[in-house]
Amino acid sequence: MPENSVCPFCEFEDQRAVIYVDEFCFAAISRKPINKYHVMVIPKVHHENFVDLSDELVAHIFVVAKKISLAVRKACDPAAVLHVSDDEVSKKGYNLVSHYKFHIIPRFEHDSVVVDYHREEDPGIEARAEFAERIKNEIN
Repeated sequence: MPENSVCPFCEFEDQRAVIYVDEFCFAAISRKPINKYHVMVIPKVHHENFVDLSDELVAHIFVVAKKISLAVRKACDPAAVLHVSDDEVSKKGYNLVSHYKFHIIPRFEHDSVVVDYHREEDPGIEARAEFAERIKNEIN
């Protein structure tokens, strides 16, 4: 994040949109929602990527997200709920705010949200085994 820019999540001002807060994180309705009732769970300390979070903070965020997801289900009766976060490894502007957040996005019948995971054909067990080996070699 550039030195002279202010992170909107570190300086969060829309308190009326906050639905949960504790000493480690808060949850708020998204200002640029993918769908109505779109909630973000956001750590209070600035981190840009999931892999930058401590194990304790990751666990805490997921426990909070589980509670919020249940509350969203009860509040708006969605057809499905999408749980997602993404690390912007390339720094090309995929994330609107470079502060880690975990999204809870309710899905409704006939909504305009499109999640199109183009699926490749099975590359075969040899290729999958090679991918697995390369990843296993990188696990600390």
